[in-house]
Amino acid sequence: MKKILSIIISVTIVLSAATVVFAESDSGTKVLKVGTNAQFFPFEYYENGELKGFDIDLMNYIGERIGYDIEYVDMAFDALIPAVVNNEIDCVISGVSVTDTRERMVDYTTPYLSVGNGEDYAIVFPENYREKAELSKASGKEFIFSMVDDAVNELITDATIEKLSEKYEIGKQFVEDVEETAVTSPVPSDWAVESVDVANETGITYRSGLYLYQEDITREEFCELIFNFIMLINPEIDTFIPDSFTDTKNEKVLRLNSIGIINGKSSAEFAPYDGLTREEAAVIINRMIDKVMPMEATELWFEYDDINEISDWASGAVQKISNMGYMNGVEENRFAPKNSLTTEQAIAILVRIYKSAEVFGRVSHNAGSIGIIGGSDGPTAIFVTGNNDEKEYEKLYEEAKNNVIKIDKFYTDEAIKLISESGELAKDRDFISMYTTNDDMTNKIQSLGNVNFTNPAEVFLLSADYDKIVENIKAIAGDEAKNIDFAKMARLNKKYSFQTLASLINASYGAENLAALTILTNSRGYIMPKNFENDFALYLEYDGEYSAIVAFSRYGEGVISANMSFVKNGDKDNVFRRLYEITSAVGEEGIVIAKAEK
Repeated sequence: MKKILSIIISVTIVLSAATVVFAESDSGTKVLKVGTNAQFFPFEYYENGELKGFDIDLMNYIGERIGYDIEYVDMAFDALIPAVVNNEIDCVISGVSVTDTRERMVDYTTPYLSVGNGEDYAIVFPENYREKAELSKASGKEFIFSMVDDAVNELITDATIEKLSEKYEIGKQFVEDVEETAVTSPVPSDWAVESVDVANETGITYRSGLYLYQEDITREEFCELIFNFIMLINPEIDTFIPDSFTDTKNEKVLRLNSIGIINGKSSAEFAPYDGLTREEAAVIINRMIDKVMPMEATELWFEYDDINEISDWASGAVQKISNMGYMNGVEENRFAPKNSLTTEQAIAILVRIYKSAEVFGRVSHNAGSIGIIGGSDGPTAIFVTGNNDEKEYEKLYEEAKNNVIKIDKFYTDEAIKLISESGELAKDRDFISMYTTNDDMTNKIQSLGNVNFTNPAEVFLLSADYDKIVENIKAIAGDEAKNIDFAKMARLNKKYSFQTLASLINASYGAENLAALTILTNSRGYIMPKNFENDFALYLEYDGEYSAIVAFSRYGEGVISANMSFVKNGDKDNVFRRLYEITSAVGEEGIVIAKAEK
């Protein structure tokens, strides 16, 4: 996948060479751990809580022939190939079709089934099992492959698989699928074709052709798209698989529930096959953005003609997502909050978000810090990925200290005033406790009231040359530059105020840390000084736990504003690490970092 602004990182897939250790059941019988995705009727599915289907019966027959008990592991389809590659399971049977791409990563048994569209289905084992099995059948793991492969051929020869096909009406099922597809038409609307193409190319969608684009999307289908998107942005996000719902075991749904992006219709039921309204989708999208790529939105208010129809619980999310340009109204200036969301609408929303992340620099399967630099003008912020070099940012810090620049004392004085005012505010426990949820948070804020902020250890100037950054983007993007809307960037991102930098760093140390420090954010407006040319920020470095960033930017005609935020000092994430990531992504020439002369 091409990345326009992100730091170029080589990704190496390391295939585990560990020997597979086959487990034993309580009875002493050997157990084969088989991965499947029980969402594919009639091949594998649940009926009254029992796992059934063509593949399940077939694998049970194979187990009988080779003398192994079969232990099924139900997981998301996308997780099956990685799981077998990493030896987390022994093999996979789940209607997995044989493709050239997959054959480069895994080995297949003899295909056990061919369907009318030319697809062959086979059982999947880790790579090189077939090659080693043909050389020698003595070793344990390759011997298992040989036995399973032999059993497949036997079941084909004795017509067992043919009988299973008749039992599950595989031929009839294929015809019905084709007829249903022809009636409902998987072809997207003209306006959605480009978004669907991008989704297929990037991995937001998969198994292309199975989507009924113009039909209403289900809650489960929407969650699968959301999860695929998150894996593109931050594949190492900390999720787990809770036992949340009685009506779905879909791993993607459960993982999204574990991080608070989706909820059930009740405490026990998710209702996977229910539709999704546009306002429900806005709330889920908003939670996703806040979780994996937090950003600020402007304070524009969208006066939809049907604004009174938007539920109170969804109003804020609808406004924010509309503001960012990720969801649009429908005809006649309506948002249509109670209308069902279609599959192609869901895909288009996620592609819009994806493009903003890609165009501004961060779409990668190498997880790292997700940073944003930009003013209050909304979604077109620059995303940068965390760089793996732990010490490079320290070099940037030393270079900045040696690059001394003189600035008007007015700005440093005003910055110190704002910071000191917030420090004084921190002493007022009654005021602070009105906004905090526990004593620990209150105490964290109050500790800042004991700091003397009048004498920072260092003051650094941070600024960005928009025109130079655009030149850098065009050079880095090459042919892809034609796909970037530079006019839109110019309109929305003329201000690089760095004012979100502190929030990003604070958030990386935990939501409570961010919430606590946000209470002390301080701002002030001024008549524009004659010497004010471009937006910039001052980073005032203090000894101790926290420093501060004060961003000065144009606020209106003849007016500037200063916005102050405390920022946590730390090794795992700090201002100069973030700035190093940004300069690596958009070019050093576009970003100015210098020590301000006191």
